[in-house]
Amino acid sequence: MTLNDLLALPGRVDVTTDSRSVRPGWIFVAVRGSNFDGHSVVEAAVANGAIALVVERAPDVAMSVPVVVVPDARHAYAQLVQEICSYPARGMRVYGVTGTNGKTTCATLLEQMFRADQHRVGFIGTTGNRYGGVTHTTNYTTPHAHALADLFVDMRDHGVSTVCMEVSSHALDQHRVWGVDFRGAVFTNLTRDHLDYHKTLENYARAKKRLFDMLPVDASAVFNADSEWTPYMKRNCVAERAVTVGMGPDAEVRIVDVELGLHGATFVLVRQRSDLAMLPARVELTTKLLGGFNVMNAALCAALCMLDGMPSERVVALIANVTGPAGRMERYPLRTGAVGVVDYAHTPDALENALIVLRDLARSKHARIHVVFGCGGDRDRGKRPEMGRIAAELADSVIVTSDNPRSEQPADIIRHIVGGIEGPAIDRVSIIEDRRTAIRSALASASAGDIVLVAGKGHEEYQIIGTDRLPFSDAAEIQSWDASAGTA
Repeated sequence: MTLNDLLALPGRVDVTTDSRSVRPGWIFVAVRGSNFDGHSVVEAAVANGAIALVVERAPDVAMSVPVVVVPDARHAYAQLVQEICSYPARGMRVYGVTGTNGKTTCATLLEQMFRADQHRVGFIGTTGNRYGGVTHTTNYTTPHAHALADLFVDMRDHGVSTVCMEVSSHALDQHRVWGVDFRGAVFTNLTRDHLDYHKTLENYARAKKRLFDMLPVDASAVFNADSEWTPYMKRNCVAERAVTVGMGPDAEVRIVDVELGLHGATFVLVRQRSDLAMLPARVELTTKLLGGFNVMNAALCAALCMLDGMPSERVVALIANVTGPAGRMERYPLRTGAVGVVDYAHTPDALENALIVLRDLARSKHARIHVVFGCGGDRDRGKRPEMGRIAAELADSVIVTSDNPRSEQPADIIRHIVGGIEGPAIDRVSIIEDRRTAIRSALASASAGDIVLVAGKGHEEYQIIGTDRLPFSDAAEIQSWDASAGTA
């Protein structure tokens, strides 16, 4: 029996990987996760009414229902979900963004641009799933296969025609977006992250590459030319409209004449390939976003829109008015004359970029940069000392604190971070485990003109301690401190 045979079974209703949710007529797929193996509950699934099983290894005992053995249960699950849900994303214009940093910003910029261009837009990503005027909170950057299919169904029912979505490495590795026909895709960059899951940077890159391998010929693809991983990502991509965008000489679309300021940036895109007729030879753009890395994000989005057929003059007008997503370089002027900044930077590369940008944008050469950050528990431990080193090298004052410790002890995580700081830089470092106290301490020590970067959690409105998800917002803490007349 094959998966197609399962779909032809009489009485077949739905498919699930959770034996507890099985109802009569459903198909159960046994998935092996990091903490639980679905093969251990196949009998329970049958007892609950499963009419067929999909497994990676045959059960040890005879089953009373058909059993299909497959090499990859997650892949099979995604295929079944799409068939049962009738491929709900078909007919929509779906644009995916993947990379270590910049996914949320690029997907948000595309969302805003297409909405301003009169598309009925849906958004899927870290900051929530948005459509029909409502934002739905989410625990996943990219939902699991069935949740994603159900989301597309609901978007379709709300008249959504265009979807801009972040596509995580977990989602690609687990085939969650299988069956989604992407009209366009963006690769932002690739640096160390999620190695607790992928184990190696090569595995991480391989997962990201799947997005570009699955693009159809008539799709558009835009790659960050300044990333060393771009040649690998672009290899075997069949999309006819595929270009690299960057500041280096090898970029097919070069970013030149960049001017950065406290109110944003201006830059010029210059076409290097004469056959890219859908792109203008030269176009000047302005963005409200801060920093060189956001110039790259804006350039990638502008290029994708133009490749997709949006007139360049329209792109210029739209990119000038877009704003960044919540928790990405959000500025909070304080009554003390200092400025608080909240940013989601939770990787070494992102933290380094944020600190470099703030150093460049400081109003005075005497301004001090303060940073408050930690690292999440039960996640890649190898990045912790690296982030500690970067913070101590680039900031004038560092407070290492708790982030989302989950099941780990915050003191252990902090010790790992501080372990990367050597020499005189250690004198600039303080440890305040309680995040609220750490933020208030940094704000209280900042003088007029100083910048206080609170990094790592960005838009998040919670802190995960153990298994508890407790209310907490970096932005709210800054605003609360400022409202209390600047007293710690």
